[in-house]
Order: sequence, then structure tokens, then C-alpha cells
Amino acid sequence: MATGDPSNILKKIGLKVTKNREKVISILQDSRRPLNHQEIMEKLPKDESWDRVTIYRALADLEEKNILNSLHSTDRLTYFELKEEGGRTVSLAHGHLVCNICGKIECIDDPWNGIPSAKQLKGFSTDSVEIVFRGTCKSCQ
Repeated sequence: MATGDPSNILKKIGLKVTKNREKVISILQDSRRPLNHQEIMEKLPKDESWDRVTIYRALADLEEKNILNSLHSTDRLTYFELKEEGGRTVSLAHGHLVCNICGKIECIDDPWNGIPSAKQLKGFSTDSVEIVFRGTCKSCQ
């Protein structure tokens, strides 16, 4: 996951340092799962005013600079998570569980057999890997 001080991350990827971008990065760094725009808005400090459109733009800018993964859920929302340093997907063994009923997304961090190792890819340069299981979460069963 993109680690370090949000302002240093922004400088490294060539984006102007703004409080909106810094806060979005910080919130995503602290999250154990992907978050949608509304969830990010709810985690912003309540003592300041935050413009919804500006937060959308911050997410779009970060995604364009290839430090965010975006995941589309069945609830028609887009969820965001930070990528690793270098813009690669969080990990080859990182996957997601997506509930078809409530749209909740959870991360799966366990390494699995069956995911190809770098040696098996035979020189193929992988930009990202998506492992998504869709079904029904425990809460909706």
C-alpha cells in the first residue's frame, strides 16, 4: 500500500499538495478495506467543511496517477483503495469479496494456491491482478 506522508506521496506522483488530497490518502491508508466516496466523506474531520465534488476530483486525480484501485460494486458505487508503491495492485494474493445484496466489499489478504507466481508469468509484465468473489455476505444470508 502507498505508505508514508501523504504530502510526500503527492509530490512523488507530481500532484499539487492540497488538504483534500492529503486527507483522502490518509483515510485510505488507515482503512482495512476499500471505501466509497460517502464513506470517505464520513471519515473527514467534522470541524471543517468539505466539498463533495472536490473529494470526487481528488479521487479521480489519484486514480489517474495510478495510486488508487477502483472497484465497482453491485450497489452501483465505486470503492477505492491505495495501491502499493510503484503502482502495482496491492498484492497478487489480495482479493475482494463483494456482496450481491448489500454491495459491501471486504479484502482477502490470505495467499492462495493457484495464483500464478512471477516465474509462471514467463516475462509477462503485470500491471494489476483482480480477484473478485461475488456472492452473499454473512449479514445478508
